[in-house]
Amino acid sequence: MSDQVTLTIDGVELSVPQGTLVVDAAKMIENPIPVFCYHPKMVPVGMCRMCLVEIGLPLRDRDTGEPLLNEDGTPQVSFRGLQTACTVQGSEGMVVRTTTEPVIEAREDVIEFL
Repeated sequence: MSDQVTLTIDGVELSVPQGTLVVDAAKMIENPIPVFCYHPKMVPVGMCRMCLVEIGLPLRDRDTGEPLLNEDGTPQVSFRGLQTACTVQGSEGMVVRTTTEPVIEAREDVIEFL
């Protein structure tokens, strides 16, 4: 098993060591995700919610475990709401969106609340 995983952040594919948090992976490609409570030397808790992003995972066939593909051959991805980038580890085939309307609205709501 490889010690690297490949994920895509805002259309940029990158490989990172297993266990890398999404917020740190985004920094590697100079796509910083805003944070308030996250610090790399502390255990992430995701309390401030500023780092919310959309995270999609590839769909797999239940019988074979193989990825399900779209007509164009790309993997089908399922997005399930917003998640904190500081607490989620990158995984193989993960797709992260950091600038969609729901993400922007959520961050604006956090700022307003604070």
